Amino acid sequence: MNREEGFDTMSRHRIVPAAVALIVALLGLPASRADAPPTFISYPSYDAKFDLATGKFSLVSSVVVYNISGQTFTDVTFKQTYPEGVTVKETYQREVGTAATGEQSAARQVTDNVSYARTKTYRNRQYVLLYNELELARRLNTITFPGVEIDYTDPDGAHQTAKLGENTYDLFIYSNVVGDLERFLNKYNKITFDFKDAVPERTEWEFAPIVASAQGKFPTGIIGTSPGEDDYNGHFRLRSGPPGDNIQVLVVYKATHKKDRIADREALLKQLHDYLRWCGEFDLAQDGLQVRQDKWKKYKEVWNVDGRWTDTIKDRLGEGPFLAKVFYSPREDVEYYVLGLAHGRALGPESSTPNPEKEAQLLKQLTSLIETFKSTIVPLSYERR
Repeated sequence: MNREEGFDTMSRHRIVPAAVALIVALLGLPASRADAPPTFISYPSYDAKFDLATGKFSLVSSVVVYNISGQTFTDVTFKQTYPEGVTVKETYQREVGTAATGEQSAARQVTDNVSYARTKTYRNRQYVLLYNELELARRLNTITFPGVEIDYTDPDGAHQTAKLGENTYDLFIYSNVVGDLERFLNKYNKITFDFKDAVPERTEWEFAPIVASAQGKFPTGIIGTSPGEDDYNGHFRLRSGPPGDNIQVLVVYKATHKKDRIADREALLKQLHDYLRWCGEFDLAQDGLQVRQDKWKKYKEVWNVDGRWTDTIKDRLGEGPFLAKVFYSPREDVEYYVLGLAHGRALGPESSTPNPEKEAQLLKQLTSLIETFKSTIVPLSYERR
């Protein structure tokens, strides 16, 4: 999984190669355009991140800049200036580019709150990633990021410059939250987990998007929770830890009539496969897959699934533990999907090497967290009173 696709980085420099490897998993090449495209195109996204230990809120910035010119440029410098009130907490380095995924190796640094990336060669349909964690001096209702500035030499040896467009984003729901992540989720999704009790060792949690390969477009803008038009529909995806020490949960809930709820194994596994693809280019391994129905908490006929997810791309992430609970609540006429994934292996060719002790540790954390699931969605009839 790449930063986007799954087991992303939330740690220090040791997650650097991993961070981009995660992002790579979800990046796909943009569709060609009928009209003449610009020389460069960018896809900026900013994952909302909560630190439960300090109560602070930050943004994990991922700005992907593609060369779509049809040409190769040299001596290229990318410059991202951050607005007042924003400082760079961490700069994630990436030492080696990955030709197979189109990533262009680039040296990075931050000077006076300006992030730079430099590369000697920038080929057509390759991208450079500007990836930082940003601290906000105060809770901002809106934020405007200036466009990335690009300085390069074209194939004729001439010096060129380009500046991409600025982007303004709404931070209102994050600026006005009082309390921690649990309270935030309960306010906007009416669903939450007891993070501090279930996994006290994990204090940093980052929202993650539906990956590009699943939604057919790059995620952009502020990545956070996704409540629906009413209390009965929505989803959110959260992850914690760098690749190799990463767990994530995906929660999807939707208004459902009793007759339309998941009623058989085939329909269940098909829907779980679709939601698994929200987390990365993964499949559900059939070997060892366990599916059963039990009572859980106040819910009856809960589908419990235990197995493993597998990466469809060789020598990237490998595989890891997977578990899910799917259940219908007649009280509020809502069907819930709660998925948990863990990644406890190395990246690249070493991802084929099992790490059972680490995976057992992560699976225990996931199980403990999911056991604290709580929904406070009320029946529609209550709202009409």
